[in-house]
Amino acid sequence: MLKLIKKIRIQTFFSVLFQFVALIALGIIYVTDIFELRQYLNLTVFVFITLGIAILNTIYLWIQTARVSKKRAKSDLDTLEIVGSDVKEAYNFAMLGLIVVDQDFNIIWISELFRDRNIDILDKNIIQWRPELKKLVEISEAVESNIEDTLKLEIDSRNYEVKFVNDAGLFMFRDTTEFEYLFDQSNKQAPVVGIVMIDNFSDMVKNREISNPMIAIITSSIFDYSRKYGILVRQYRDDSFIMIMTQESFGRIYDDKFSLIETIRNKEENKEMRMTLSMAFAHNFPDFMRLGDMAVNAIDTAIARGGDQVVISKYGEENEYLGGATAASEKRNKTAIRMHTDTLFSYIREASNVLIMGHTNTDLDALGASLGLKSLADYAKSNTKTKANKDFVKARIVYHPQLTEAKTRDAVTNSFTRQEEGKIFISPQELASEKGENSLVNSNTLLIICDVSRPSMVIDPKLLDRVDKVFIIDHHRRTDEFIENPLFDYTDTTASSTCEMIAEMIYYGNTPEYTLESKYATLMLAGIYLDTNYFRNPTTGARTFLASMILEEYGADVTLADEFLKDEFEEYAMITKIMNSVQTISLGVTLAKADPNDIVDIATLAKVANQSMRIKGVNASFVVGLISPKEVKISSRSDGSINVQFLLEKIGGGGHQSNAAAVVKNKTIDEVETMLKEVISQYLNDARAVKKNI
Repeated sequence: MLKLIKKIRIQTFFSVLFQFVALIALGIIYVTDIFELRQYLNLTVFVFITLGIAILNTIYLWIQTARVSKKRAKSDLDTLEIVGSDVKEAYNFAMLGLIVVDQDFNIIWISELFRDRNIDILDKNIIQWRPELKKLVEISEAVESNIEDTLKLEIDSRNYEVKFVNDAGLFMFRDTTEFEYLFDQSNKQAPVVGIVMIDNFSDMVKNREISNPMIAIITSSIFDYSRKYGILVRQYRDDSFIMIMTQESFGRIYDDKFSLIETIRNKEENKEMRMTLSMAFAHNFPDFMRLGDMAVNAIDTAIARGGDQVVISKYGEENEYLGGATAASEKRNKTAIRMHTDTLFSYIREASNVLIMGHTNTDLDALGASLGLKSLADYAKSNTKTKANKDFVKARIVYHPQLTEAKTRDAVTNSFTRQEEGKIFISPQELASEKGENSLVNSNTLLIICDVSRPSMVIDPKLLDRVDKVFIIDHHRRTDEFIENPLFDYTDTTASSTCEMIAEMIYYGNTPEYTLESKYATLMLAGIYLDTNYFRNPTTGARTFLASMILEEYGADVTLADEFLKDEFEEYAMITKIMNSVQTISLGVTLAKADPNDIVDIATLAKVANQSMRIKGVNASFVVGLISPKEVKISSRSDGSINVQFLLEKIGGGGHQSNAAAVVKNKTIDEVETMLKEVISQYLNDARAVKKNI
């Protein structure tokens, strides 16, 4: 249409111009009487010529107007003539508007939807009318098929979803106003299930007396908070509450940053015995039963991570963690430890055989704990009265020298003969090759995972798929990545090391006539030395010293344990070199960076982090270095005032509140350094821990 009008304008312009020039020339000829034409061209003839030209112009304009009108009539065909009556009804019902454009994106036809809504855009350029639509045109011309090919627009307070069919020059506008309104209302009314739990309720309540005034204050605060935000709350256990709310209410308490936790933490009455809450919420699923299960798993995760935090479980997505910067109180419940030991023994006695596995890059804590568990497993099996277990198979530790830290590998070599190693350890390759009835991997095998709970970090991840019975013993805070469906999960984030936990199980468990080999005890003591940095870390407590005393009673050699941890000259030189790069990136926070050309041992990075903590005024230290050509590791330590585990979780890492790490793949040291600095800048205030009274 626009092309036709443009063409007519050009023709008219030149026609008028020609007539104007011709009339001027004729006038000049008439006045000057050139060629003696005046005798033939008098005034009357001149007037008739002018009148004739005017009549011809009128006829020309009438013809062109008719031509435009005919073209317009063709363009003004309604949807009924184009798509048929049935499809038209479907388009009207779906509130679908159509726009056809030419190759220059000029609008040559619109459907009735736009006319009925007084959107007069015919003959306009659609890109100039709505520049956002240019993106759709570019997408339609792109090669990638996975690009989103729809666009949302708002026109006269109504929402449209737009799609472009390039070959047909067709823009389709679907009115989604009502749909989005209903969707928004549905989302606001979607169910959310929450659980609130008092973290250290058992420490506060003695002999089942729940008259403690602090309990009443906490309960009242929970109900007041729920009433404020329109949440239904019911107490279903002495220390637990269930919350039912809408997504709208949940959004309000999310924006409030779950201030209930801080309110309870800061209560004046709370100073003598510090009380904290953990909260978990599940949403984005219509079934209450499923949301309930998700909420229970989320609160278990919150407690396993040390409490005083919020875990949000959104169906189909990873958990979101908020808070969790409180320094955990040291706990030692003899009854609970005995119960965990009895539970482990019952599973061991029922199993045909026991395998024990730690994490890759096995350190002395993982090795020492594995040896302690092997000793307990052999003891439990040898004391089983069941006839079937008289000829028991001794427990084996899954071990691979190449997946072990250098110091741990040297400790194994110096502590055991080749014959002893063959009876204690078994490699992943040997397990994979075993088949038949005598295989160590069968339906009745018990696999004990120690010092780790992330499946990707164990020595042999494939073994997890081959074994149905898994028992977890760990002291690290749980992350989203967790071994699925374990038989039992004994995670104690207040313990300084896994070796400490095993020593407690030996001491408090029902283990008469039990003996621990002095070699095992020495390696377990070395594991405690490693994870506590010789009792300097804030995780060190009375439990740690008691565990060390227990191991010494079983013949642990203090001198030899220390020898296992001594540095070679080359490693000492590397530590000194990295220490020279220490810089302060925030008040009390340091960062050291290894040379990009050096491949550094994981233990070396940890030692630099420990060494940095010995500098006066340093509250947290971070060390970055290449551990392989495509892997950069961050090792961190803290004095307890900053939760480094909370910070490194933002980069995909984890660990303990005062001892954490993260591995980043396919990035340079400088890129990881920038990433770490951004996380510290954004989350440092949230990571500053609130110390509890012990």
